[in-house]
Amino acid sequence: MTQRTKYIAVLLATLIAITGCTRAAPQKEEATPTPIPTPIVPVKPTYQVQRGEVVKSIQFTGRIAPVVEEELFFRTSGYVGTVYVKRNQQVKTGDLLGELETTDLQNQLAQAQAELEAIQISAGRQITEATAALKIAELRLATIKAENPDLQVVSAEVGLEWAQTGLQDAKKAYQEAVDRYWEPDKVREAAARGVRDAELNLQVAEAQYQQALQARLAHSYNVQIQEQEVALARLRLQELQAGLDIQRAQLAVQRLEAQLADARVVAPFDGLLLSLSLTEGRLVEGYKPVAIVADVSALELSADLTDKQLQELTEDMPVTIVPLSRPSEEFKGSVRRLPYPYGGGGRSTGVEDEDKSTRVTLETPASEARFELGDLARMTVVLERKDDALWLPPQAIRTFEGRKFVVVQEGDAQLRVDVKVGIESEDRVEILEGLTEGQVVIGQ
Repeated sequence: MTQRTKYIAVLLATLIAITGCTRAAPQKEEATPTPIPTPIVPVKPTYQVQRGEVVKSIQFTGRIAPVVEEELFFRTSGYVGTVYVKRNQQVKTGDLLGELETTDLQNQLAQAQAELEAIQISAGRQITEATAALKIAELRLATIKAENPDLQVVSAEVGLEWAQTGLQDAKKAYQEAVDRYWEPDKVREAAARGVRDAELNLQVAEAQYQQALQARLAHSYNVQIQEQEVALARLRLQELQAGLDIQRAQLAVQRLEAQLADARVVAPFDGLLLSLSLTEGRLVEGYKPVAIVADVSALELSADLTDKQLQELTEDMPVTIVPLSRPSEEFKGSVRRLPYPYGGGGRSTGVEDEDKSTRVTLETPASEARFELGDLARMTVVLERKDDALWLPPQAIRTFEGRKFVVVQEGDAQLRVDVKVGIESEDRVEILEGLTEGQVVIGQ
């Protein structure tokens, strides 16, 4: 027997003895301890650098809405008097949809209109009278001007000159008579009477001349007075024609008409009444929307986007549209409007737009595309696209302090490689520099 065989025999005998002892003296068994599981080291995923199409896009959901719709409201508070329409009713431009209780206001308007009519009738009569008075004043002025005393002044002035010359001649004749001492006394007396007569004639001529001057001055005053009469008559007529009283009455009527209009809701255009919140007898607040009317002949898509999405979009971008109820169909469109400040927003620059929705126009009319008001659709806008580009999934790229890098598997070694990226989408990131096609990258 070899040494190995002897060793095995001894070992078996020992085991048998131990077993026998155990059976002879049974003891309570102790619980076997639970073994500690061997920790499993997670295996990080790997990705291969591939070449293909990389597309960056934005996807959002919108609802079919009217291109033109308007909220309607009363411009004053009050109790609803009459409602003339119902929800989902077609309305025409100018249709009265509802009005507040305005009985007192209508009575005031009727009274103001009656007063205006009375003032207009009275003003017409007064204008006729004032026109006649102006004509009479103008005729009187013409008559006074026609009685010009200038000819009398000229005539009196000539008469005065003649009288002056006559006196001079009479004085000369008298002197000659005195110098001819041989003449009889009768001649000298006659010459002396001639001087006295000439002096009297001169006095009369001077008086007539002064009267003519005074008549001309009085005529000038009369002309000025009558011109004032004409001016006053013309001003009175102008005042009546301007109708200050009529204007005041018209303003009163217009003010009441405006108040009545503020208490009414009128359709601004032909359309469908989408909503109506009016109950007769109920109190409503001024400027609080009570109805919405829309032109349903022109429909488009409306969506509410986040600021991050809006920053990526511009107006006129092409859009792919898929109805949620018909996912196999696809339509084309374009971004018509972005809210301020990302687009025009329908308001002046610097004024915040209340409507924050993004509007997308359909290339195919909504009726042909079988869209109805309120339908939902998924919209996709392609921002960037490259057909033959190297790419990796986003989870393969790591970032540290602004540095982008990947961990490349090279045999048993792992190498950190800086990369430059281009287009970034939800599932693909374009690799511009740092990697080549086929390299294996360890994910995070």
